[in-house]
Amino acid sequence: MGIYIDDKLTWQVHIKYIYNKITKYTGILYKLPLKLSLDWLKLIYFAFVYPYILYGIEIYANTFITYLDTLTKLNNKILRIILNQLFRSHTLDLYRQCDLLPLNYLHTHQLIILVFLNVCIIDICRVCQ
Repeated sequence: MGIYIDDKLTWQVHIKYIYNKITKYTGILYKLPLKLSLDWLKLIYFAFVYPYILYGIEIYANTFITYLDTLTKLNNKILRIILNQLFRSHTLDLYRQCDLLPLNYLHTHQLIILVFLNVCIIDICRVCQ
């Protein structure tokens, strides 16, 4: 895994990379709900899809929401497949059932964690001195 940086820092290259990686799993996930339980489908999602979304989200999700739109829609589609929901089902319900955050909230959450960890490290360094 890596982060692809384009010359204007729009992160479109990296977002397209993530999209292409995740798209491969939609076809597989379409066939699995008939054979596996919801718990197994969630495990597959967290093993193969979620790491691509989470890796570097603090950086790449700090772009225009329109650039993230395709990735958000694909993630929603995958969650609908896993939960066997119709296209018109509300996305917040999907995220609640899977104990997930939508991409924009996940970005904020990861930034808060990053700031918290940095503050803790600074405090630890002060104590050690």
